[in-house]
Amino acid sequence: DTLGRYLITGIPFAQFVKMDVDYRLYIPIRKKNRAVYRTMIGVGKPLRNLNVLPYEQSYFSGGPNSVRAWRARTLGPGGYDPTNTNSKYDKIGDLIIEGNIEYRFHMFRSFYGAWFVDAGNIWLLHKDATKPGGEFEITRFYKEIAVGMGWGLRWDLNFFVLRLDAAAPIVDPKYAEGDRWTFDKKPLKQITLNFGIGYPF
Repeated sequence: DTLGRYLITGIPFAQFVKMDVDYRLYIPIRKKNRAVYRTMIGVGKPLRNLNVLPYEQSYFSGGPNSVRAWRARTLGPGGYDPTNTNSKYDKIGDLIIEGNIEYRFHMFRSFYGAWFVDAGNIWLLHKDATKPGGEFEITRFYKEIAVGMGWGLRWDLNFFVLRLDAAAPIVDPKYAEGDRWTFDKKPLKQITLNFGIGYPF
């Protein structure tokens, strides 16, 4: 068309590249206990036909299989603080970095527990005036890593696992740099409950 986009039946189609790396390590400890480590990095870039990734291909953080101290699509991007705007949109980005450590242990019968620490965030590849602080910068991204920790209960029914996790934020990147630790912000009042089926990773 006149904007240089490729069309199919007169409609511009999604054109992008995307790469994800997900590494997991399971270490048995005793008969029914194990330590689990996960690292995930992903990046997507829209090409000629789009300025942004399609919504369903964008990254989000938070939720039962991610950084569990935040609900799904409520974390990030970067150091963006949604309370400073009127935006209620789902938090999505072009790049994601996450890491998880979880110790799973047997309690009794078919019930298991877990202690875990989650860390991560999403970022935009380009500046967006509506999401200040949301873009990825190599000099500061590590300061915008959110951290949460918590405890979970699992009920192993053999054919599937029911899971309930409770987590609180420890480091919240939406606050100003130097004020992101939440110990003085009553983190126990910010506990998030996540229900899931199966293990998070």
